[in-house]
Amino acid sequence: MAEEDYGWPLENSREFASEFFTEEELTEKQQKNTWLRRGGPDEDPDYFPTYDYSYTYYECLTVEELKKACLYGNWAIRQCFTYRNLAFINQINAGDEWWTLKKFEDGRLLAFESCSMAAIIEQHEDYFEDYISQLLKATHHQCRHLEYLDDEFKEKYLKRLRLPHAAGVIE
Repeated sequence: MAEEDYGWPLENSREFASEFFTEEELTEKQQKNTWLRRGGPDEDPDYFPTYDYSYTYYECLTVEELKKACLYGNWAIRQCFTYRNLAFINQINAGDEWWTLKKFEDGRLLAFESCSMAAIIEQHEDYFEDYISQLLKATHHQCRHLEYLDDEFKEKYLKRLRLPHAAGVIE
């Protein structure tokens, strides 16, 4: 059976070559997240050990590719998808809770949100693309204070859709 027969969204031969992130800095950042760090919340070496649940990175070249990857589901904990200067790292094994990070022009890497991607994608036809656009254009201050949704976006979606709630900021 070919990959396309079961909807596999990734190109297996693609190397991670993000112009914004290195695997090392993303792995290091994950050590600050209780659920993603080696040993997990209790620093137990058997908690999703990295020999079974490695730090895995894939660069999505389009929003549509990111969308397909997130909808595919059942990703292992620590699976990371990047799109431009955004990174989304799965925090729940086989789940859909993505730790959201943004790399700024000055080199700062800010973790500021936790997104349930399938819920975001299923909100409305254009919602996911518009949401990602909001994240891309947000400043460090806006992300840090969880004020990255502009008035136009809020007007378009807030009144009729349930927006995701913020998880908090980790510098």
